[in-house]
This record gives sequence, C-alpha cells and structure tokens, in this order.
Amino acid sequence: MNKFFTILFCTLAILNCTSDINSENILTDSGNDGNSGGGFTGGGNQTISELTVELITTYNDQTASFSTNYGNYQRSFIVHVPPNFDYETQSLPLVFVLHGYTGQAPSMRLYSGFDQIADQENFIVVYVQGTTDAFGNTGWNVNVVPTFNFVNDVGLFRALIKYFKASYNIDGSKIFSTGMSLGGFMSYRLACELNEINSVGSVTGSMSGYYQCNPPKKTSTIHFHGTADDVVPYDGVEWSLSARDAHAFWKTHNVCNSQTEINLPDFNGDGRITKRLISYDCEEGKSVELYSLEGEGHIWWNRSWGHDINTSELIWQFFKNQ
Repeated sequence: MNKFFTILFCTLAILNCTSDINSENILTDSGNDGNSGGGFTGGGNQTISELTVELITTYNDQTASFSTNYGNYQRSFIVHVPPNFDYETQSLPLVFVLHGYTGQAPSMRLYSGFDQIADQENFIVVYVQGTTDAFGNTGWNVNVVPTFNFVNDVGLFRALIKYFKASYNIDGSKIFSTGMSLGGFMSYRLACELNEINSVGSVTGSMSGYYQCNPPKKTSTIHFHGTADDVVPYDGVEWSLSARDAHAFWKTHNVCNSQTEINLPDFNGDGRITKRLISYDCEEGKSVELYSLEGEGHIWWNRSWGHDINTSELIWQFFKNQ
C-alpha cells in the first residue's frame, strides 16, 4: 500500500505542470489584473460562528482574496463578483472553482477564465485554496491522497456557504462546485455530503474508489475526461472510478430513465472525436453528462487554445439550467 501511494504522489504531481500554470501564492498574486488598488465591491463584512474572514488583498473593484482559520488550518479564497454587484439588492448564483493536486487558487482563476463568464452571466465565483501537506503539496481530502485525510474540507465548504449567504446574499438554490483533477474529486465529494450543493462539474477528476458516496439529495453532474489521461485514468484504477462508472453512479442515483450519446463536431480538425453522453428524464429534473475526449490527456480544454470545446463555458451553461 505504501508503494502504491508513493506512485500516486509521483503521478499526481504532474498536475503542477499540466493544470496549474504559473502557480503563485494566493496571498500575494494580483491575478495579473494590472490594478491592485480600488475598493472591492463584494458583500458586507460578516462574521459567522464558524468563520472570521479577513480581507488580504484587493485586486480591483470586483476581485479580492480573503483568509480565515478553520479546523486548525489557515484557509484562503479569492472572490470575484460581476460588475456593479450590490449584495443588498441582488441574490446571485455562487460557483466554487477548485484547483488540482499541487495547484494554487490564483492560477486556477487565470486559466479557467470564470471571471469573464461571471461578468457576462452575472454570478459570483470563488476560487478556494486547498491545504498544504508535510511534503509541501496542496490538495483536498477526498480519500485519494492520505496526507489530507485529517483535513475537514467538507466542513469548510459548509461554513463558506453559510458565510456567503450571510455576507453576499447568494441564491441558496444556485450553489455549484467544479474543479480540475483533485478539485473535481472534491466537487464530487461535496455533492455526496452537502445538501446545499445544486450541481457539480469535474474536469479530469472522478470519484474516489476508497469512499462510499451517500448523497443527501438528487444532484446534476457534468464530467469531462480525456481517454488518454495518464494521471487520473479514464478507465479507472483502484483509487478512482472510471469516468463512465462515475456517470453511471449519478444516473442511477438521479433515477434517469433515458440516455443518448452523440459525437460533437471536430472543430480543430485533428480527427479526434468528443463524445457527449447524456442521461436525462431524471427525477426532479436532474441530468447527468459525460464528455469523453478521444486521445486527450490531463488538461483543461479551451477552443482558443486549439481544442474542440470550451470547458468553462459548457460547465456554466449546464449549471445555469439546473
């Protein structure tokens, strides 16, 4: 078992090169906004029983980083609100976006592009930072990497949701989570444990093979996975469900009665097919989707980078209809 986890650490460390580009410190990164001044126009300063939140850095009028103590750990997160947001008169959706193993919230913010989508579609996006283990790696407690197994990440997100309801007047029926790799695993775990989560998305992540998921309610899911992913294999391993098994789990849980699979257009002309598996006619209007990208590896997809799909845009389009 120790040998297995040694291999796992070495494998997952690849994420530092493939997913979290230009990883930077969450407390000092300015997001390359070119403006570290201005007054953040986010929610009011609220302290709830579980959290005392402190402003760390204001990037601009719409973006700032915060810090709080939770479960004997110093936790950090970046908040971006759409233009002219007024928490006293607006109740907007909230999207958590989570980095992968060894990743950082600022770089997740940069390459996912959710700030721009939030500005256009009018929702709040929060990039949460994972804890750092004894080896200097960042991550989440999802029963995959054992050095995080004592971190109460689910409790943190439960407290953050309470904080954002109190401070930002968020729409409690529109709380979502998505993430890259281990951040995808974490999003799935939130769906397995938190009643407040409406829907989740995972990009190259899956569900832990060592974790028993007992969701408190029906939850829609959207999943993106390359068939040639050698970090979190598409077909699964001992510690990770296959992409199709994860889809099947939520199809069964949501009692979906119909299913179809279509091939998407090959926009970049590389001859590789992207298959979209849709399970629908589910209870409570839920849906479950899986994008299988032929020959693709452990990456975040963006058509401006030469890919066939825009992952972030598809995730939000899925969320907004739930």
